[in-house]
Amino acid sequence: MALPNLLSGLLSRASWVAPSVFGHFRPLLSSVPSANISTTSVLANIRCHFPRPSEIKRVRRHGWKKRMSTLAGRKIIMNRILKGRFVLSH
Repeated sequence: MALPNLLSGLLSRASWVAPSVFGHFRPLLSSVPSANISTTSVLANIRCHFPRPSEIKRVRRHGWKKRMSTLAGRKIIMNRILKGRFVLSH
């Protein structure tokens, strides 16, 4: 099937609209039943994406003792000194 025939077949359907700015076809909202669309259930759902921060864990992972205990940590401290950072670690 040739490309112009395919496009004319798509454009002749009642459930399709003209291509958008990006060239994609999208269905009309009138063809979708409105009973299935509910925004209240989505808006009322409260999600927690991460646990509350713990200062003890932060200091143990990113603190001065942890940085100075490894070679890579000492390189991080030296890079922060050379860059002129006021705070070197937690």
